[in-house]
Amino acid sequence: MKLLSAILVTAALATATPLTARDELITAQTLISDISNINAGVESLRKDVAAYDGSLLSETRLVADFTAIHLANRKGFLDANLRQAPFNASDSHDIVQFTIDSVGVSIPAAVEETKAKKALFEKSGQDAVIAGTLKVLLNDHDTFSAPLVAKLTADLERGQAVVAKIHDSIQSGIDYFSS
Repeated sequence: MKLLSAILVTAALATATPLTARDELITAQTLISDISNINAGVESLRKDVAAYDGSLLSETRLVADFTAIHLANRKGFLDANLRQAPFNASDSHDIVQFTIDSVGVSIPAAVEETKAKKALFEKSGQDAVIAGTLKVLLNDHDTFSAPLVAKLTADLERGQAVVAKIHDSIQSGIDYFSS
């Protein structure tokens, strides 16, 4: 609920706030916080994938995790798109480094851990749901990453590399669960 409130407040401010003021409200730390929230959702997902046993309760936890990741991603997407000015070199480096250290590690690990449970997901009839959810998360990743990377002024090569690593990892999960 807090995330939804934050999204609504951000949207309201965006429509009523001049561009320069928006850029002061949406700082590098804002985007790092968005990435941190995605990472927290992914870490929760990793824990719940490890505990997944095919039961309705364990499926419910996965749905909650995927929803939290999706909502955090959409907030990041909104913030990245509302920010008009590019980030300076120091802020660009901080965003890229945080991404590498957090979701650049946790998302590929979560995909591999989820793939390792494919037989159990198939047994419970959830393999197609996992593939569909990964497709949503890939779209979330791609649509958040594009406007964020476009505002970087430094560390572009590493930023693009971590974005590609995450994209390829999620795509590998989609391919694995779709075969």
